[in-house]
Amino acid sequence: MGCFSAKLRVWNPVNPERAEELELMVDTGAAYSWIARARLEPMGVQAVRKMQFRTIEGRVIERDLAPVFVATDGYSGGDNVVMAEPGDMEVLGSHTLESLGVTVDPLNKKLVSAGVSLALMAVAERKGRVRPSITHLGMETCASLSRRRTSG
Repeated sequence: MGCFSAKLRVWNPVNPERAEELELMVDTGAAYSWIARARLEPMGVQAVRKMQFRTIEGRVIERDLAPVFVATDGYSGGDNVVMAEPGDMEVLGSHTLESLGVTVDPLNKKLVSAGVSLALMAVAERKGRVRPSITHLGMETCASLSRRRTSG
């Protein structure tokens, strides 16, 4: 995909006037965004729980997760980020990208709108039962249609 960075505005949901603009490497292979604790704590961001991660060398490390709000290029959303410790790399991960409703344009090395997303909707069955059905752009998936055909 190639490496590129993106600007991300981060703030404490309890204290939104204390925000910081960051330039982070985009890493779609990272589930969470990692932001330095030294940047988050001055904004009043506090950890809500701990989580374990496996490093590329195979070691297991423990880091704090903290709720923040994030924004970039007119998109905003809430997210949980890893409070990175000294020596940890700061990255923009896939949870944050999904929270913002953006995806990666690898050719132009920038973030773009993710467009229409999948939705899980309840569909009424005969006998009053409800079953889930994944709908995309208003069309049921093949799996949903085949279940309907076999259930008679």
